[in-house]
Amino acid sequence: MSQQGDLMGGRYRLTNRIAAGGMGEVWQAKDEILDRSVAIKLLKEGLTDEEGFTERFRNEARLSAALAHGNIAQVYDYGEDGNLAFLVMEFVPGKPLSKILHERGPISAADTAGLIGQAAAALHAAHRAGLIHRDVKPANMLVTPDGVVKLTDFGIARAVGSAAMTKTGEVMGTAQYLAPEAAMGRETTALTDVYSLAVVTYEMLGGRRPFTADSAVALALAHVNEQPPPLPTEIPAPMRAVVHAGLEKDPQARPDSAQEYGRALRQAVADSEQMGLNIWATAPAPGMTGMPPGGPSGPQSGAHPGPPSGPHSGPQAGHHSGGQPATTGGSRKANRNNKTSSRAQRKTKTGQQAGGPTGARSGPQQVSHGGPVSGGQPVAAGGPTGRSRGKLLLIGGGILAVLVIAVVVVVILATQGGSEPQVPTAPDTGPFNNPIITYSPEASS
Repeated sequence: MSQQGDLMGGRYRLTNRIAAGGMGEVWQAKDEILDRSVAIKLLKEGLTDEEGFTERFRNEARLSAALAHGNIAQVYDYGEDGNLAFLVMEFVPGKPLSKILHERGPISAADTAGLIGQAAAALHAAHRAGLIHRDVKPANMLVTPDGVVKLTDFGIARAVGSAAMTKTGEVMGTAQYLAPEAAMGRETTALTDVYSLAVVTYEMLGGRRPFTADSAVALALAHVNEQPPPLPTEIPAPMRAVVHAGLEKDPQARPDSAQEYGRALRQAVADSEQMGLNIWATAPAPGMTGMPPGGPSGPQSGAHPGPPSGPHSGPQAGHHSGGQPATTGGSRKANRNNKTSSRAQRKTKTGQQAGGPTGARSGPQQVSHGGPVSGGQPVAAGGPTGRSRGKLLLIGGGILAVLVIAVVVVVILATQGGSEPQVPTAPDTGPFNNPIITYSPEASS
């Protein structure tokens, strides 16, 4: 076990252990020759004796050292000291994205696009150099205090066209971020890294990964067979569309490259802002109960569709709409209140519109249940519903019959008198311009 103060390769003095895992440790160290801080990645003692581990470590050094990009942690040196193998890298002050997500939870669309866009640029540079990372995950993305992303850990990266360092069908990568083709042991491509980056994006926006399971095998099968749940509706729709495109099972259905994926995310943020959507909003933390301020705003966490919106929406079973409990007793009470309010509105509106014989308004009007108002005009107290519609039909039929008889009489008189037939005109008063009184059980109650 390495200790603080140890000198690696006669040059790098260990000062502070940053992290430790099953494969080894990462230390902050001081380069005694160049007088600068570096990061030392130590392969765990004993692993150097196992076939393949030392070769993979050397492979990471060679591949990473060939990359020069502002969003990739630079590799400076590689060495072996006794039974220890170590990799000297650029020291990146800051935190891994995994720790930031653990501390903060969901991240806004704007911030997510900014961070993932940098990681996508780093992957695109690696892909252009002929390298596939194969282990894209938040723990391998360091974020500086200035918001700069540094992609690290090319330990299982593979050069395109090179001989594979794994057995046929062997799965390499982290199960939570594994692309379907990688889970099935098929050939990996640059689009495999795009899928893993989309999983990271999903986790940043939604505060959780698209698939969870008790074992790596179950997780791999979920990536192969299951569709990811929709992202929460708090996330702008253009952003959601890009992420789900990156999570397509078929690599050819994903964005064409890591660069294109990053560009699409930034464009989605710009489009969302132009549409008036909140690009700084964050989704509710996973496991959060209750509704956000302002009531329900659609399906929560993308799991279930929310109540319908628009003029036909109302209390739905199992939902709270407009503050009314969706229970039987509450619905009856709400309906009674709505009916009372509707009657009052109809009375007020009718009283305002009722006029005198000439239709002019003459001050406030009072509603009459069967009698004329002060202007001499009878006013309807309620709309034509139920039994009143039948009365309307009968009265309308009677008026039509009277009109027909009147026309016949006029024609006969005109013919007998030898004069020109006169066209009947509607009188100024009477049934032609008087509202019809209707009686509604609701109005009389």
